[in-house]
Amino acid sequence: MAYGKKQSIVPSNVNYTSKDFSTIKADLIEYTKAYFPDTYKDFNETSPGMMLIELASYVGDVLSYYIDYNYKESLLTTATER
Repeated sequence: MAYGKKQSIVPSNVNYTSKDFSTIKADLIEYTKAYFPDTYKDFNETSPGMMLIELASYVGDVLSYYIDYNYKESLLTTATER
């Protein structure tokens, strides 16, 4: 398949170091505003789209906690469980 014109690559503005709920939520809102400006515009706290953003933020927060906990337990100097 040949390409007639050069495709533009959109740089990603995803911050992979966000670890808590509020930071992940803010990053997801900024991502949505940047990549879907015409598709989604309702950032009200009661909208179904914000519910999905908050659910994804919660999952990211919980996964970040478990990753940090497992890493902490893998080091002998910081382990708390026997």
